[in-house]
Amino acid sequence: MKTTLKISILISFSFLFLLACKKEINTTWEPEILKQFKQKGIASNLPDYSYAGYAYGEKAIPNSKGKIYNISNYGAIANDEIDDTAAINKTIEEAGKNGGGIVFFPKGKFLVNMDTTKTAIVRINYSNIILRGSGSEKNGTIIYSGTATNQAENNSPWLSPFVFHSGLNLFGTDRFFGVDELVVHSKITNNHKAGSSMLSLESTKNLAKGMIVLIALQNTTDDGNLIYDLMQPLPFEAFQKNYTEAGIQRAKSFQYPMEIAEVIDAHQIRLKQPLRRAISLNFNPTISIMPMLKNIGIEHFKFESAWDRNYKHHGNREMDYGWGAINLHRVSHGWIRNIHIDNYTQTTHLVNSRNVTIENIKITGKAGHYSPKTYHSSDNLMQNIKVTSTVTHGPSLEGCSFGNVYRNIHFSNPTPIDFHGMADKGFCPPMYNLYENITGIESIAGGAAPQNIPHAGEYNTFWNVEMTGRKDGSYHELFYSWIWRNPKQFKNDMHIDCHKQYLRSNVIGVFTKRTDEKLSIEHSFKDRSDAWIYVEGLNSTKKIVPLYESQLQLRLNNN
Repeated sequence: MKTTLKISILISFSFLFLLACKKEINTTWEPEILKQFKQKGIASNLPDYSYAGYAYGEKAIPNSKGKIYNISNYGAIANDEIDDTAAINKTIEEAGKNGGGIVFFPKGKFLVNMDTTKTAIVRINYSNIILRGSGSEKNGTIIYSGTATNQAENNSPWLSPFVFHSGLNLFGTDRFFGVDELVVHSKITNNHKAGSSMLSLESTKNLAKGMIVLIALQNTTDDGNLIYDLMQPLPFEAFQKNYTEAGIQRAKSFQYPMEIAEVIDAHQIRLKQPLRRAISLNFNPTISIMPMLKNIGIEHFKFESAWDRNYKHHGNREMDYGWGAINLHRVSHGWIRNIHIDNYTQTTHLVNSRNVTIENIKITGKAGHYSPKTYHSSDNLMQNIKVTSTVTHGPSLEGCSFGNVYRNIHFSNPTPIDFHGMADKGFCPPMYNLYENITGIESIAGGAAPQNIPHAGEYNTFWNVEMTGRKDGSYHELFYSWIWRNPKQFKNDMHIDCHKQYLRSNVIGVFTKRTDEKLSIEHSFKDRSDAWIYVEGLNSTKKIVPLYESQLQLRLNNN
């Protein structure tokens, strides 16, 4: 009898548990735009973000067990108060010349860039190099930078070196890299639809699987047919010169590095991922071989610095650009993980890189300029980041940056999401990027010089983002653009439709924690779908399905 009673209770408990699980599943909200994506793909106007990160998310970051090069054997001794930069670089050189390996840092404090008369940083100029510390806590490996690294005003200070910096053997820091620095390898000979992974070329000679090719589209008319196609229906104002003059300059405004999956024959290649936008022969499409470093990893460090002043945005170039921790430049398939960055005004940058994963990052200390940022970089994954320091610009994108994913990020102090426009003439603003499950955001409020704005191109997506909103009278606006909120300076109208400077954004499940307030877009609380924006579930606090994980699982299941 007792046994029967126990079984009956167990069955009842199991039934209630399953019922609760079913209720949990049923109360998880799947937005309509994701349902449409599952049926129509990118024709739903929701980009596919599943290709972001190391190895396209198809395998985990490796715990590599290759040959170990211990920096102590090359003269870098922890806690000896002697600058270790040269010894660290000597170790990296030794590993690089032998095909790569693990450059190992024991526990303790290592000094870099201590000479105030010159800039001496740690340089990674080889593929297959992993810089591995012994932990990111105070009893782990500490990299201490003693001197600012900002460049002179006439030498692109915004591209100043970081303490750990890759790819400077491929291109320097005096100007932005673009397709005009490369030789055109081949013209693209056919129109191709968005979603296609095939490219027809004049020639595939010297191309090979795994190469990165830079696809470029060019303005071919004086009125800027390409930039208009990218940004329509947004009109440009006279001060937005890098947009209004793109046609006259014949600027190659769209530049996207992509990986070759297969060389089919003498005239066709297959790309590792589908095209994000159509390629038209009207825009003189070409490809160029883009040399990259591959398989670069930086892991298990704490970064500290001698920066001890009070930060003010654009107070001087040292404040803005003089203290940067890690810059992966010209890297294809790499990672930065398990890092604590304390007292830096710039934290991690990706420049002309793709398929890099940055994860498990802690940013603390004095106020600074940037949390993680990408310049002209695509299909990277930045996740699991906690920022307790105050920063001017939150998760940031600039220039030809496409398909990047920022997710699972918390800011302790209200911080804007930053879109920084095209960066310089000859490019376009960021497009097709995802911000997901981010808390502590103030608003979407891009920076950039006026000539480089609009802040963002099309189909950037904000999914399950918690904001306070930027106060505008009794409203709390999601979007802010400084060129449309200062009529006296820019001699234009005062705008409440700042979302148009972030063209065709997808806003899904964006909400505020403040129970007595609501977020607004153009002083409206309503969902909408028009030529400028798609809004679904504004101010909803329902539990929402994760977008990046859903798309990745969908792709992997279909392969």
